[in-house]
Amino acid sequence: MGRRYILVFAFCVAALVRAAAADSFTGADWAVRFNRPDQTTTTTSVWPDEYVIRDAFLARIDALASNDWGCLATYTFSGNSAAAGAAGPILLAMSNALARGAKVAFVADNGVNIASNYWPGISLTGLATRTGNKLELSRAPVDWGIMHDKVGVFWYRAATQAWVLSGSWNFTGGASSYQWNVLAEIQNRELAAAYSNEMREMLSGRFHANTNKSHAHDGARFRLADTWTNGWVRFAPYPDKTYGGSNALTDVVAAIDAATNEIVFALNKLTRPDVANALIRACDRGVRVHGAFTRSDLVATNPLSSYPIYAMLQEPANYATANRVFLYDAYASAKRLAYDSGEADLVHAKYMAIDPRGSAPLAIHGSANWTEAALVDDRSNDENVLFLPHAGLAQALVAQFNAMTDGTVPWFRLESGGEAATGRFVYWLPYTNRYEVLFTANLLEPAAWTNLLQGLPPGRGTNAVTTTNRAERGFFRLRQIP
Repeated sequence: MGRRYILVFAFCVAALVRAAAADSFTGADWAVRFNRPDQTTTTTSVWPDEYVIRDAFLARIDALASNDWGCLATYTFSGNSAAAGAAGPILLAMSNALARGAKVAFVADNGVNIASNYWPGISLTGLATRTGNKLELSRAPVDWGIMHDKVGVFWYRAATQAWVLSGSWNFTGGASSYQWNVLAEIQNRELAAAYSNEMREMLSGRFHANTNKSHAHDGARFRLADTWTNGWVRFAPYPDKTYGGSNALTDVVAAIDAATNEIVFALNKLTRPDVANALIRACDRGVRVHGAFTRSDLVATNPLSSYPIYAMLQEPANYATANRVFLYDAYASAKRLAYDSGEADLVHAKYMAIDPRGSAPLAIHGSANWTEAALVDDRSNDENVLFLPHAGLAQALVAQFNAMTDGTVPWFRLESGGEAATGRFVYWLPYTNRYEVLFTANLLEPAAWTNLLQGLPPGRGTNAVTTTNRAERGFFRLRQIP
């Protein structure tokens, strides 16, 4: 039997959009949490779940009991407010955990101010030199690379559990208020052992450019409940910086090339043309690709920004078919009143969901921007990238995308006559002032379709769009059923 196509009607779409309203998605051994920025750090105006990621870290620290072990790592550290900060509340939580007898460690990039009292009377230096049970503190040296992880690893002896918290959220108030960020929480002892080994390397002073840093735990495999295969984690710098060698970029490109149905990504920075070429190949195979960049990194005059890749993905001549990557602007805040107008690092996420509703879903997520230094190099950044073959985790990332943008599940719109068999269907092309209009004599015969790009304003040409320009930028799509 041949393939048939069905319409995804508005009531189905509405249900999926409502699902995206939650800020935390959880399973038996995992959770995904994303914050809702409001573009203000005032303590009198805190948006619901603005600090959901910070609070997840605080809850893990607060759960540490005597002889439990926890280690945190961050690229930046600031914010002294209990309601709207990060560093202050984390310092207080670590101080209390040390007083309970927990073993606590902290890894910081060189730019972190370890002497500052972000909480009255408490600093990283103070905790590391306190009488009795001390904080184990390590700070990256000044050299070519950076310590870019945003990680928590927690071992709880009584519960015989180990948790890894990894994401794009630096330990600052601004990361909650001014950026869209994502956190994955994973309960798995094998994964926690790999992260603990990475933390121990840096706690011993072996950072990015140190040739003595061990890579033995890079690529560690682990298995979560409800996964279709083993997951794995990559730690930068990598043992092999050659293209096609043992590094995260090789894994990312292979994953994109294996996609069969849908890809959703949100990236603070993408400078690798091999990723763009893989996305274009996916489109040419018929895969639906939806993505978001941060506008502040789309600088046409800067060849080191994401703009060259954005331009590649926007150029119709690079595609063999009419299918292409659809790119969206993020909303500036969770209030969804205005789009990204260049707010610094607004889209701070670093993830990709591949075939989230298929038989082989994969979530890629971590601290790494998708650059040479973070995905390939053997002497640059300390980073972590998780490869999670899990439908729930992948679909949670899609929910974050839908909350941050107009979403991948659009509203249905039927034009010209209202009959499904003879009507026409309008797609909005993000980042352009055009519609793509699909015409067909019979919806069940896709080979009969022709594509027409219509310019605005409406009313141009025989088959022109007859509605006014819409403020929203969703688009209709067909769902393919085997």
